[in-house]
Amino acid sequence: MVPASVTVESPAKKTASRRAKTEATIEPLYMSNAPVASDEAPFSFGHLPDPSKWKSAFSFTKEHMARHRYFVARRETAQEIVSKIGLDDAERRGRKVTVVEAYAGPGTITRELMQHPNVERVVALENVTTFLPWLEQLYHDPAMAAHKEKLHILPESGFAWDTYETLVNGGYLAHLENKVPNLGEHAPPMHWDEPSPIVFVAQIPNTVHGEQLYAQLVHAISSGFWLFKYGRVKMVFVCGEAVAVRSLATPQEHKNRAKLGTTVQCLSTPELLIPASDLQPYADYFYPPTPSIGPRVPVTSTFIPNSNISSGLSKRNLCVLSVDPLKKKLVQSRDLDAFEFLTRNLFVLKTKQIAEALKHVVPGAANILKLVSPEHPRMKDHPEQVILPDTPVVDLTNEQWAALAMVFEKWPFRPQNLFEEGRLQRGKNADNQFF
Repeated sequence: MVPASVTVESPAKKTASRRAKTEATIEPLYMSNAPVASDEAPFSFGHLPDPSKWKSAFSFTKEHMARHRYFVARRETAQEIVSKIGLDDAERRGRKVTVVEAYAGPGTITRELMQHPNVERVVALENVTTFLPWLEQLYHDPAMAAHKEKLHILPESGFAWDTYETLVNGGYLAHLENKVPNLGEHAPPMHWDEPSPIVFVAQIPNTVHGEQLYAQLVHAISSGFWLFKYGRVKMVFVCGEAVAVRSLATPQEHKNRAKLGTTVQCLSTPELLIPASDLQPYADYFYPPTPSIGPRVPVTSTFIPNSNISSGLSKRNLCVLSVDPLKKKLVQSRDLDAFEFLTRNLFVLKTKQIAEALKHVVPGAANILKLVSPEHPRMKDHPEQVILPDTPVVDLTNEQWAALAMVFEKWPFRPQNLFEEGRLQRGKNADNQFF
C-alpha cells in the first residue's frame, strides 16, 4: 500500500513535471518519447496518455454520459484489486476465468486483468466515448501484445439489461458454450456448489444508478436471473463506502442495519477487500481527483426513479467489495417477493417490536409469528429461526428474516399483489433496465 504521505501534486509544482507537461502530447505513452514526471509515474499506463494530459483526454460531462464516472488511476491499486479477486483460488482447481467488466473506463483494471495468468478472457463493457478510444489502445500497446487476444470490448452500458443479452447473443461468451449451465446445446447441469468460471467486476458510479445496479444484481442471485443462469458468479465492486457499510452491517449495528445489508447477507457472503481508509486521500487513487457525487438512495428505500432526487448524503469515499453468492441461499426464489415486501415495509419501523410492526404492514400479519414461535414443532430442528414477538425489527438475524419471509409467503391471507405500482417490476421495465 502506498504511504499516506504520498500525494498527487500539480505538474506545475516541480520542474520535472513542468517539463513533462510541455513535452507530452495527447497520445498513448507507448507512442511517446517524452519522459514521465516522477510524481506521475504511479499513474502511468502504457496505453493511456501522460497523466499530465488526462484533463484534456477525459471529459466527465453529462454530454459525454460520463458525469459521476471515475476510474482507478493508480497502477498499484489496480494490481491490488486484481490480486484480491481470487482468480486463482484453490476452489477453482486451476480452471481459467472469464471476467465480465462493467464500467471499464479507459482500461486501468482491464489491463491488469488481461495480464493475469488465470484469466482466459476479459469482456469489457464501456459505452462512454471519452473512454472507448483509450480502452481500445490495449489492442495496440506493444507491451500487451501477448495478451491482446484475451480482450473483447462490448461498447454498451453495464447498466442496461440489453447489454447482457448482447453479451450472450453476440458470442462474447461463445468459448464457454457446453462448459457452463444453460449455454450451448450440450450444456452441463447446474452445480451451484462450484464457483462459476465467470467473474463480474465493476467500478459502479457513486450515484442512485450505481446503487440500483448493485441492489438488483444481488437480488438476481435468488431468482437465478442475469449471469447467475450460468452458475455461482462472484462479483467484485469498486463502490461507495456507504454501500459497503450497509452491506456488511450486522443486527448489532443498528445505525447501518437495513434492507440492503439483510438482502446481501441472506444471499451471499460480502467481504471488504480494500477499505476506504486504504484509498485515501481520494486524489491519490482515483481520477478525476475531485469526485462528483450524484444523488443517493436513502437507507430504507429500494429505488428512486428520479435521478435528480438527493437524500442529502455526500459520501465521497470509495472501497472495494466482493459479493460471493452463498452455496445455500437463505432466501429461495419462491420466497423472494415476500422477503422484498417485508424488508421494505418493516425496516421503516426498525425500532418497533416485530409483532407490533407486522400489524402496521398487513392487518392480522402478526399471526404468522405463531409459525416461528419456540412452541412450533418445526422450530425444534431450526432454533436459529425462532422469532419472539418482542424482538425489535432491527435485531432480526438473517436466518430469522428468511424464516419470516417463508411463513409469510405461505400465509393464506397475505396480499396477492405485494408491490406498489411503480416500486418494482419483474421482467424488463419501462426504462429497459434490470428485471
